[in-house]
Amino acid sequence: MNDIIENAFSGFSVDGVLIPVKYLYYKGQGEPYVTYTASNNTAVFTAEDQIQNYVTYYDFDIYSKGNYYPIEQAIKNIMKANNFMYVPSQDSAEMYETDTGYYHKTLCFGIERS
Repeated sequence: MNDIIENAFSGFSVDGVLIPVKYLYYKGQGEPYVTYTASNNTAVFTAEDQIQNYVTYYDFDIYSKGNYYPIEQAIKNIMKANNFMYVPSQDSAEMYETDTGYYHKTLCFGIERS
């Protein structure tokens, strides 16, 4: 699944700014940036006590020292185009990290798997 995400976000830019999207941890120095990770799985369809299909959820964390709303919208568009569903009930509240000066927002997406 990470291959799908990595390919979808290859060369990701918003308003002419190249934004790195990395799995779990960003080692670079630039901002803004986005990290992602699988957060959990939920059984959706079962038959004869066996899971037939399930949903894997992914969290995308946006870190920015400025307005992150255009980044948020661009991520939603890319994920939708790649058959992920947006799950706003699992998003984080808007955060500000005083130690780094970053605004931080977590978006949640799910995809059905079998």
